[in-house]
This record gives sequence, C-alpha cells and structure tokens, in this order.
Amino acid sequence: MATLDVDVIVVGGGVAGAACAALLAGQQRRVALVDARRANFQPPAQGFDPRVVAVSPGSRRVLAAAGGWQGLDRGRLAAYHHMAVHSAALGVSFRASEHGLDELGWIAEIPALQTALWQALEGNDRVRLFAPAAWKRIDLGRDVVRLGLDDGTQLRAALLVAADGARSQLRQRAGIRVDEWHYNQKALIGPVRTAEDNTGLAWQRFTEHGPLALLPLPDGRSSIVWSQPADRAAQLHTMDESDFVAEINRHQDAPLGEVLEVGELHLLPLVRRRARQLVRDRLVLLGDAARSVHPLAGQGLNLGLMDAAALAEVLENWKDADPGPALKHYQRWRLSNGALISGGIHAINELVRAPAGLGRHALGMGFGLARQLWPVREAFVQRACGLDSDSPRLARGRSPA
Repeated sequence: MATLDVDVIVVGGGVAGAACAALLAGQQRRVALVDARRANFQPPAQGFDPRVVAVSPGSRRVLAAAGGWQGLDRGRLAAYHHMAVHSAALGVSFRASEHGLDELGWIAEIPALQTALWQALEGNDRVRLFAPAAWKRIDLGRDVVRLGLDDGTQLRAALLVAADGARSQLRQRAGIRVDEWHYNQKALIGPVRTAEDNTGLAWQRFTEHGPLALLPLPDGRSSIVWSQPADRAAQLHTMDESDFVAEINRHQDAPLGEVLEVGELHLLPLVRRRARQLVRDRLVLLGDAARSVHPLAGQGLNLGLMDAAALAEVLENWKDADPGPALKHYQRWRLSNGALISGGIHAINELVRAPAGLGRHALGMGFGLARQLWPVREAFVQRACGLDSDSPRLARGRSPA
C-alpha cells in the first residue's frame, strides 16, 4: 500500500479548495488535492451556466494569485460598475468610479472558475491531484494526519484542509458542531432579458416576498436571484413564462425596463450553517465547510476565497514547527470575520420578513441614511469588495510582511 508524504492535504476541489491548494503550493509546499471528480467545465452551446457568482475585486486578486483568473474566457465574464439596493421607497447606489475603483465586481460561472483553477494546478509540479477519488479512512493525530483513499493510496501530512462543502464529512468526522437555520426559503435563479441590455448594473430590491436581484450577464441579459418562501418559489417555478414575466415585473422597477423573456429557472434551498470552530488539531475548515450564508449579499464564494488567502497568510512562516499557533490565529480571524458578515446578512433577511412591511421600511430608512453619509458608503464598499483592513493582504494587493 503506497504512502505519499506531503505537507498539506486539501479535500474538496471547489473554487475555495482549489485556490487554497494553489496558494499553499506557491509557498513551496507539497500539496495533495482530493476530490470526487475532476473539474472540466464545457460551456453551454448557448447561454451561460445558471451557477453564477459575484466575484469581488479582492477575490479577483486571490484568484489571480492562484493562477485561475488568467485562464478565464473574458467573453464569459460580466463586470459591474454600478450597484443599487432598494427597500420600500428608499435606496442607495454605489458607483465604482466614486470609490477609486474600475469595477465593483464581476459575475462569473462557478464551474468556469473551478476549471480554470484546476488547469493551473495540473501544471504545478508541487501539487498531486487525486480525482476521481474519495477518502475511506482517516487518522486525525495531534501532529500528523493520515488519509486512506479508495484506491489504496495512503496520504500523510502535517495539515488537513476540509473544503468539502456545506455538508462536510470531514467536519462531521472531527466532531465539530454546526449551528443551522433553515429559512424555509428557496432562491429562484435563471436568466432574463429586459427591455434594455444590462451593461454593468447589479440591482436589488427587497420585495414583499424576499430580495430580488438582477445581475449582469455578458450577453446583455441579467441573472435573477429571487429568494422567497419555499412554497411560493415552487409555484413560480411552475408558472407559464408569460405569467412569470408579469409577476416579476410587478415587483421590479430596475432602470433596465420590463422583463421581456425568461430562460430556464432553477430552485436553490436556503440554509445558513455556521461551524462553532474552524480548527481541530491538524484539521482546518474552509469555505462552505466553515459556513454557508444567504445569497442576498453575494458573499458566499468571496468568503471562501478570503479563507484560502487568510490560511496561506497565517502559514507563511510555517516550516517544521507546530502550526498550532498559526491555526489558532486563522480560527480567531475567520470566525470573527465570518460571524460579522454572515450575521449581518442573516439579520437583514430576518428584518425584511417582519409583518406589515415594517422591516422593509426600516431597511429603506437605513439605505436613505447611508446615502447621505459618505464614510458609511465607503466602509460598505471596502468591506463588500474585500479591500478593508480585515481582509487578507493578498486581497488588498499587498505583498507578505
């Protein structure tokens, strides 16, 4: 039975896990990446994959450092330079140029991001890819981790990164408890065409049924994300296109004009999860294994990429010494940051569900106040873009200390 000694094992080759593997390999570490399948995105002949995500400027820097951003087809990215959020009769808007930025972010297909990262990893001689593969046995020691794969390979490392998703089996195996909130909501996602092409607007309104967002796609269409009570979302999902168009136009007043047509729609159940700790001996949680958040702020994938950059940052000076102090730093940092962001998103979602529209009116008043206070607006943009002082140095464009 073959045994392979590496410095770090990463289980889970999604965007956050693959980025983490690349960043750690960039520190001259030997890395093994294990996943159930190899990433191999084949773009649809027409249109775009419905699994799109907002990538912040800070996350773009992390992806670039990991070698993934360079491999993306620019024709399948949609930049947005203007963001507007409304609730009740009030709202607030942000323009990139007002904050010294070229863009506020990009809309990208998640499978394309993952495949670009894997292509970079395949050319890295410090990374061993095990896919398709699954782990069957695990020994979580205080000083070493042993992982047995289904093909008989034994991996041995000083550190194990669990990037295996919201239902992480490694997290469960380590006995790390998770707090869960089932929103009884589903997000309705899919492409729509409006009277005017969307050339760079990320727009959101908190409707009486839940937040509705229109995000730009490269062909001028928009991707909608409409979070609603599960029963109502299911009803909308089965509507005729003409009825759905009428319903969405009843709730949106974006400056793009009326929705004219709708593509294939998908439903995504919404659950908030939060691991109570991110480190157990030599096991580290990352990305959705650490927490999953409501999509209303588009921060899920960005949080995972910030995890990857933060872990690489705290491990910069780790050689043969015990990584325990560095991992404790990572846990304090990312637990605090994740709680602040995910807790804020959770609070907004609960507020707008208050009866008689009181929550939406309160939120609208907050937007109206923020519109008048430049320091608040600037702080929001810095945080949302992954450029604030609590973001990893890599995201802020700073070299290691």
